[in-house]
Amino acid sequence: MRQELDEHDLRLIHAVQLAPRAPWTIVGPACGLHPITAARRWQRLVDRGLVSVLVTPGPSLMRQLSPAYLDLECRPGDRAAVIAALRVNPRVASIAIAAAGRSLVLTLMADSPHALADLVIDQIGALPGVLRIELYPITQMYGEGSSWRLDALDRDEIKHLDRRPNPASRPIAVSERHRALFRALSLDARAPAAILAQQLGESASTTTRRLAAMRAAGLISMRCDVTPEAAGWPILVNYLTRVPAGVLESAGRALAALPENRGTFAIAARANLFVSQWLRGMSDIQSAEARMTAAIPAMEVCDRMVTLRTVKRMGRILDADGRSIGVVPLDPWHDSVISRATMADP
Repeated sequence: MRQELDEHDLRLIHAVQLAPRAPWTIVGPACGLHPITAARRWQRLVDRGLVSVLVTPGPSLMRQLSPAYLDLECRPGDRAAVIAALRVNPRVASIAIAAAGRSLVLTLMADSPHALADLVIDQIGALPGVLRIELYPITQMYGEGSSWRLDALDRDEIKHLDRRPNPASRPIAVSERHRALFRALSLDARAPAAILAQQLGESASTTTRRLAAMRAAGLISMRCDVTPEAAGWPILVNYLTRVPAGVLESAGRALAALPENRGTFAIAARANLFVSQWLRGMSDIQSAEARMTAAIPAMEVCDRMVTLRTVKRMGRILDADGRSIGVVPLDPWHDSVISRATMADP
């Protein structure tokens, strides 16, 4: 897919990245568009499968969950069937078809170590055709997709939009009501409070208060996702890197600050940092890696994984061009695979 987003599209998407749930009366003027024009342009992008606003676990929820990356090898003839089984599982957040001798790289979200083991051993490992699995449990999040920006707005425009909630004074115990709201937001995180409330069977004011509290407590993050090919960032590379334990925290934060780094996570493996980058071309891989090693001289790059195709990203089902064609609501608390009837068949 060639880049097909014009400058107005990129400015609009950047504005929504900064303020995912802000009304069009705020988003439109901030990027130079009338609110009605902004809303119509956004809906056209949604209808084409190029953008979506979704919810992901925030920092405090990530500490309560058991997230992980999984490197999976399967027989080539069984790969399509394995993907079909994985993409409808609400605890498999993302699926990428990788090069370098791998079949798939998965992002998993489970609510406990026991649930993660059940997911990996009893569900994924038992699929016909799976030959090898290697698990990389995530122990710390330094940067993820909700902080990645297109850089299409200038500094003055950004300051009118980048309004982050004030941190909560105390943690929130996650209840079934919080989990239900998380699942509803997984379908469309820009949905009005009245629509979310109708799905949950409660008042809009209650939903609004709960949503604000969850954001303030760091239970959820809002993320505006864009098809990378259409935005001009078609190359996805994942790195397994290693740094001395004593500099892991500072290295993770330094790597997360690099503009091309879309995700940076500490993992419990021989390699202790997992880094994900979006790049404009294959020729940028070496220079991007050089910037990482220049920022962290003690870092060793253990492995590189170039993504050939992403078939699922944070619950969104993608076609061969990276367009969203369906959604399986992300649900770390789910205990079984859901019906295929809830998603479009690519």
